[in-house]
Amino acid sequence: MNIKTQISRLLREEQTKAEAKLWKYLRGRRFENLKFRRQHPIKEYIVDFINIEYQIVIELDGEYHNDILQKEKDALRDLHLKALGYKVLRFENEVVFKNPDLILSSIKEHIRNTDSPSLYNRDNIGVAKTENHPHPNSNNISSPIVLTMSSQGRRNYSILSTKKLSTSQKELLLSSGIGFVAYDAIKIELLKVDTLPDVQNAIFTSKNAVKSILSSGTNISNCFCVGENTKKLLEENGQKVIENAQNASDLAKIIVKKYKNESFLFFCGNLRRNELPDLLKERKIALKEQIVYKTHPNSKKFDRSFEGILFFSPSGVQSFISENDMNSSIAFCIGNTTASEVRKYTDNIIIANKPTVENVIVQAAKYFK
Repeated sequence: MNIKTQISRLLREEQTKAEAKLWKYLRGRRFENLKFRRQHPIKEYIVDFINIEYQIVIELDGEYHNDILQKEKDALRDLHLKALGYKVLRFENEVVFKNPDLILSSIKEHIRNTDSPSLYNRDNIGVAKTENHPHPNSNNISSPIVLTMSSQGRRNYSILSTKKLSTSQKELLLSSGIGFVAYDAIKIELLKVDTLPDVQNAIFTSKNAVKSILSSGTNISNCFCVGENTKKLLEENGQKVIENAQNASDLAKIIVKKYKNESFLFFCGNLRRNELPDLLKERKIALKEQIVYKTHPNSKKFDRSFEGILFFSPSGVQSFISENDMNSSIAFCIGNTTASEVRKYTDNIIIANKPTVENVIVQAAKYFK
């Protein structure tokens, strides 16, 4: 399986809310009997939605597309796709929720103005070339350049990962043509935990807490956790997961709504965030905490800049910033909590659709393509 196919599959599995909403209208020939595909690779790009018969491409833009450099990059991308014979329809995410008929009517309008469906042959698509158009990452946005869709002359992007990556995660980056440096911005110390009396309701917001408790042999009836990977680790070890959320704030809201009469034991780290315990205590939900791991900064000074930086925790952000500046780097964050810490230093932020390392990498690969 080539890298484009891998990334396309990951993007389909972890689509945004706007993409999921529009897909309900387009999937299975529901609209005008047109066959649409999602997260489909075309040459150097992966487009959000495509109808090959009429060569219609639909792109949904999140907030980061409002950045001036990203707008230039989008314009150049659209120009390339147009040169290949595609009609690009670009909409902001909010249009899907507020006025989806605008998107559907735009598709119908294009079909009405098209004499006949296009013959599509992937092998016969030529190389598109544009002249006198600014490169999206050029410091001088008015200087003319010549850009082709071949891999020759492609800029080599470099990113920094604040977490060491697995072999498959490294391959995702390298196969995308992105160079990288990876280090552990933080070090985790699992604390020795004695076997506890039976725990009715346990809260876990990280895999580190799970690892520490599993080694203690403590019996837990119900688990409430953050993140798919944390849930997976619990279930692989025979634990019953009652509720799972993408971040601690969302988990706290679920508990307040559905379990306000229960009591909980929160297994956490020494640098745990305040959102979850503060909300539960505010609503007078019984909560005890036990620190089962410690996070230590592993600061490192880099005498170079990176186009992108991958962040996986607020502690990792703090560790990196203690020795370095963000400058013009794009910050790719695993979730909103991490992004909140990054916003103290930059507004150039892209947040993963799901809190997984792979999704953070996919967002970077997609952005720099």
